[in-house]
Amino acid sequence: MGLSQFLNGLGYLFGKIPIQGRRERWKNEIAALKKEKDTLLLEECDDKKSRRLLFINNRIDVLNRMLENASDAN
Repeated sequence: MGLSQFLNGLGYLFGKIPIQGRRERWKNEIAALKKEKDTLLLEECDDKKSRRLLFINNRIDVLNRMLENASDAN
């Protein structure tokens, strides 16, 4: 087996691996955070959950701004 065949095989395999772009990762993180937020809001609130909700809201805001800035750059 030649080196070129080996490299072509690797290229084929890596082409099959779903690699997310940064925007897609941000969107997936937002979706996961919203799902967690919805779950937390169904439960009785305490100090720990309040801090987590605050973090989630802040992180979603940051990610949304990052998405907007990335869109403006294109």
